[in-house]
Amino acid sequence: MPAFLVKDLPRVLHERLRQEATRHHRSMNREVIAILEKELGGIVQTDVPCPIVPSRPLTAAWVRETTRQMRESR
Repeated sequence: MPAFLVKDLPRVLHERLRQEATRHHRSMNREVIAILEKELGGIVQTDVPCPIVPSRPLTAAWVRETTRQMRESR
C-alpha cells in the first residue's frame, strides 16, 4: 500500500490531529486517512473486511444457554 511522509508539520496541527484521533478512537494514521477520504470525496477502502453477520440474533438467552452447554461439556 502506498505511503507518504509529511515533513515540517506544525506542532499545533500535530496536536490537533492527535486530539481528533483520540476523540474518534483511531490511530493518527487512520485519522489522516479518514480526513483525506472525507475531503476528497469519500473514497471507499477495499482492504477493510466486511462485518460478520450472525446467522441468528445473539440474544441474552442464547448466550446463557450456549455458556451453560459449554460448561457442561467440559
